[in-house]
Amino acid sequence: MESTFSTKNYGIFPLGDYDFIETKQTLEEYPRVVDLGITVDCDLLYKEFLNMKKPPKDFYYLSMAKKFKIDPDIVTDNFQKLNFTKENYGGYSFRRAGQYTNKIIDNLPVKIFRKHFSLAMPSWLSEFHQDHKRFDTHGFRLVIPVNVDAYIKYRDGDFKLERGKMYFWNIVKEHAGWNPTDVERVLIMAQMNSDILIKNGTEILPI
Repeated sequence: MESTFSTKNYGIFPLGDYDFIETKQTLEEYPRVVDLGITVDCDLLYKEFLNMKKPPKDFYYLSMAKKFKIDPDIVTDNFQKLNFTKENYGGYSFRRAGQYTNKIIDNLPVKIFRKHFSLAMPSWLSEFHQDHKRFDTHGFRLVIPVNVDAYIKYRDGDFKLERGKMYFWNIVKEHAGWNPTDVERVLIMAQMNSDILIKNGTEILPI
């Protein structure tokens, strides 16, 4: 395990090639946010989420720490600086996800890895950052807003992701996580091994 932090090599969540599924990148550059053209029953998703037996909400991230390529304490300190704290941000694994939740993910025409629920408290805003610099190892971020519309900031504008749809958002470009709503935001996040859905989707413009 390395003793110094390197976003160049591993990104802010330094798993290296953990859960690596061979990923095909066909474009030099990707849009910031893309509507993948797939709708879901978000009410049922949220119902299954509420009924899911849950460990402490930061358990997903803590459970991954043993797989980090660098010192977990250094990673945690960096999360704090970016405003990903236990008080305002957390996650759950997909281990106890409901039947419908698993079905919509399993039926996608791409392979999916690092599936989890992401939670953000009201008014949360992270610092601008890049999660990583390589799609070919880390995959393409799939996002499904579960209980409210989701928002993300880029340097050149803010984007809204409507509840009930699936999206790609580009975490290679510098961005900031953001929850301007007055409720705890729940998202499903995962990584896609292919850009097929992105290329067939519709680019979203800033609000």
